[in-house]
Amino acid sequence: MKSRSQKSEVRSQKFLFCIPYSVFCILLLTACSADPAQPLYEKAEGLFSQMQYAKAIESYSNIVNKYPESPYAPASQYKIGLINNLYLKDVRRAMNAYAALMLLYPGSKEVLLARQDTADIYIRKGDYRKAIGEYQWLIKNTGGEKRDNFQYQIAMAYLKLTDIKQARIELQEIVRNSPNSTFGPEIYYQIANTHYLEGDYKEAVNAYERVISLYPDNPYANEARLNKAVCIEETGNLAEAVRLYKELEKGYPNPEVVKVRIEAIEAREKKNTPVALKDGE
Repeated sequence: MKSRSQKSEVRSQKFLFCIPYSVFCILLLTACSADPAQPLYEKAEGLFSQMQYAKAIESYSNIVNKYPESPYAPASQYKIGLINNLYLKDVRRAMNAYAALMLLYPGSKEVLLARQDTADIYIRKGDYRKAIGEYQWLIKNTGGEKRDNFQYQIAMAYLKLTDIKQARIELQEIVRNSPNSTFGPEIYYQIANTHYLEGDYKEAVNAYERVISLYPDNPYANEARLNKAVCIEETGNLAEAVRLYKELEKGYPNPEVVKVRIEAIEAREKKNTPVALKDGE
């Protein structure tokens, strides 16, 4: 008869033979060969958190050079760019690091982050055309609210380029693709602003009213109420503009702004009053 220990060993062998060979290999590799880049990455992260940026970059670079096939390599390459960009303010080195990441690891998730950072750098430099190019790439390679945000950034870049019509096209594209986007209040508000910037006050008023109607309790509704009154003032309907300003004065976050506009209209009306009428008051 087999002893209890022998029976237990037989059961263990049967269990092992039941495991698919491919799974067994994965388990064996996992147990026997941890990624040698991991402790180096943890060390680099520690230096980063301690704000020892130069040493952190050196450690991240060491990972990329020694273990380029490791999943920690693209993450390390991105961190090199991030530190230079945000903490050392060395835009040239940051851009070089991001470019190297895109070249060496084009399929990594870090490329998306590097593209966003690159677009932000171009915006800060005032190179809006190149920023638009980066955001267009991001739109093609992402979805959902991130995609809406990138398209919104494109619209804002076109506004900075004073291409108002194209900015409105980009904003309207978001409305078509994502009618329930969380960016809704801001998008509709900016669409109204494009009409205002073009001097189309009638269409601007309609667009501001749409913001107020769709999002009455949103902060952008207050801005839309103010800008609607400004548009009506611009058309010369001063009495109606004053009425709207006075309605807004109590609920607007910065009532001083509203007060100044009311006083400006009153001073304007007083200045235009005929002298004979003033004497008869």
